[in-house]
Amino acid sequence: MSNHDPLLQPAAGRDAAQRALVLGSNGQDGSFLVEHLLRRGYQVTGVSRQERPRYNAGRFSYVALDLRRADALRDLLDQRRPHLIFHVAAVHGEAGTRYEAIWQDMLAVNVGATHVCLEYLRTCCPQGGLLYAGSGKIFGPDYPRRMTERSRTRSSCLYTVAKNASRELIACYRRDHAIRASVLHLFNHESERRGPNFFMPTLAGALDRALAGGNSRIEIDTLQFYCDWGSAEEYMDIATDVAERALGNDVIVATGRTWLAADLARELFARHGLDYRCHLAERGVRREHLQPFRVSVNKLRALIGRVPTLGAVDVCEKMLAALHVPQQVRG
Repeated sequence: MSNHDPLLQPAAGRDAAQRALVLGSNGQDGSFLVEHLLRRGYQVTGVSRQERPRYNAGRFSYVALDLRRADALRDLLDQRRPHLIFHVAAVHGEAGTRYEAIWQDMLAVNVGATHVCLEYLRTCCPQGGLLYAGSGKIFGPDYPRRMTERSRTRSSCLYTVAKNASRELIACYRRDHAIRASVLHLFNHESERRGPNFFMPTLAGALDRALAGGNSRIEIDTLQFYCDWGSAEEYMDIATDVAERALGNDVIVATGRTWLAADLARELFARHGLDYRCHLAERGVRREHLQPFRVSVNKLRALIGRVPTLGAVDVCEKMLAALHVPQQVRG
């Protein structure tokens, strides 16, 4: 393990209740979580497998650690003694990924690390808590017309097998050991920090190319699927609210608005005076979620008094703007 001590020293009088550990701090969700937690005054330790932090370098304590090593994570928890743990690390891939080849890594990171954190809370910090980044995919692949936290769940691929395993594990520790832990059923959420192989970055890149005068069409698998897209940055602020005010509850985080991908492309390109059909070519690859659905965010509103306000078009516009801004200097 290698440590990068923060430049900002903890303020006098801070106790264990203000220490937060973010697993997956170099990822899209984790990096935004670190920022929100720092803004709220937490002492933050971030964990990812890379040697150095990608974002917020120097502003928090960073530990390079492979979460497949349960013993190393146990040692870190014993050393740092966090009160709040945010597990947003995951082995996953873009839509259509085959998970068989990465199952052992997925099991270790998505499930095994969750168990290590729960055992730490049970044995060392029963007053603490865990927030786990689950997935709305557990309600699919054929989403019901209206989804709530009570909707039927299923394991439709190895990724959802792992997510459901962690969900059941957390429920077990809540029931048997009174551990304060929550699962956030996160529906699609994107940002300028998302990898280029995902749908929204591809869409924003195609629009940017069209605005620059590109004439050839960019190939995309299909636009004939439905999705609820939100802002990763906003979702992680909401995640912090749940951790502070509603820990122990499992809750859906979504915008509550579902788009047909073709309608989103039409709306986004039309805002810039363009016809998306001149710039995107569909390969005709079948995708999941071919029927419209709507996600209820009533429980989220009841628990923390807010729901996401940024939608798919907002996120795409921000991603488009970020393409012309120099990247943040990385640590």
